[in-house]
Amino acid sequence: MNSNRRLCAVAAVALLVVTAGCLTVSPSISSADDSAVFERVSTVSEWGTASVQGSVTLTPTATTEMGVTRLNVITSGGKSFYTTTVDAGQTSVSLPIPTETRSQIVAVNTVNGTVVETYNVTVDGTRYP
Repeated sequence: MNSNRRLCAVAAVALLVVTAGCLTVSPSISSADDSAVFERVSTVSEWGTASVQGSVTLTPTATTEMGVTRLNVITSGGKSFYTTTVDAGQTSVSLPIPTETRSQIVAVNTVNGTVVETYNVTVDGTRYP
């Protein structure tokens, strides 16, 4: 029975890779940008296909003094990948970040319609086709 479960798990991962693209193992998220909005962007995901789950830590003043109310993840091709709202005082956000391209996390103040900051990120890891 144990070998059947293992076979099912391997088959599920193989199906996921075939339908979703490359598999990225041991991913990490990096950025060379200095930031007034973002303290840290990291991941605890052990693997990902089209994206990994990112953990974003905002500075204490991002949502209060700078007025950030939304984060947009944009691919290098300029396509919107994910959008989420943030509340005043919120400093921790979880969002998916694409694995097969450079991305930008755009902090937006939706009250006055301005971009507060654009933060470039890259997901690195071992990729398997």
